[in-house]
Order: sequence, then structure tokens, then C-alpha cells
Amino acid sequence: MTIKKSYADIVEFLKANENKKVSSIMDEVLLMAESKKQSSTHLLNDDGTVFAIFCYYHKQWEIVADVEYGSKANTVTKLNTMCKVGTSKWTKKQRDAKIAKATLLDEVANGNIQPNDIKGFTNDIEEQRLTMDTDDMPIGYANEEEVLAHR
Repeated sequence: MTIKKSYADIVEFLKANENKKVSSIMDEVLLMAESKKQSSTHLLNDDGTVFAIFCYYHKQWEIVADVEYGSKANTVTKLNTMCKVGTSKWTKKQRDAKIAKATLLDEVANGNIQPNDIKGFTNDIEEQRLTMDTDDMPIGYANEEEVLAHR
């Protein structure tokens, strides 16, 4: 079966949580299904400088003067699409998932884990990878109107 790209994350999340009650994961599913379409991923001051960016990791508007962003040459803003905290957290989650999957294969090869248990372990690894780490999360705003009130 081929899954539409726009639904891949939700399907992956649901597979990773197939043994959980719907009510326990519904809030996360709704956040994933919520329209993420922004009219823009950045807001400018009257002088044309970048005032705020919609952080891809934290899914919130963040004021550039208050939150550190790395530079990225191939974007319109010349700034990364994730704040430095978000970039660090995202990178760590990707690295940890890769290591966990490699370790899982070693455990199967060594006979410590049965091959038919791999799916459950990979689902757990993927669930951890997709969970947002909110430690050190910068102050942010849910929508453009809120962030513009701080201009």
C-alpha cells in the first residue's frame, strides 16, 4: 500500500502506538493533522529585517531577537528554519534513533532479542524519535497575531 506523503507521519505514529487507546494519543494525532500551512515561515519588521521565524521543530513562532537561530545561506531569511535549541534536539533524536536501530540489529544477531519482537522495538524507537523534547524550549507564540503583538 502506498501512503500519501502528507499522511506518512501520522500513519507512522499510529503504527508506533497501535496498542494504545485512541484517547491517550488523540491530542498528538490532532497536532500532527492540524494544518501547518503558514502564509509565511517568517515575519519582517517595517524596515525589512527578519523579526520572527516559525520554528520547524517547536511548531511555534519565535522572535529572532529573543531566540538564537543559526545561519543558513539557501533560505530566504538566511537563517535556519529551526532555532539552535530545536536543531540540537532534532539532531540528537535522529542520531539516537540511528544508534538504537543499529543496537537492535546487534541484539537480534546475538540472540538477545527474537526476530518477531523487532517491530515492537522499532516502533518504540520511532515514537521516541518523533516526540518533541520541550526542555529548554524558548518562549514562542501560536500564531502570527500573537507574535505581531510583540513587535
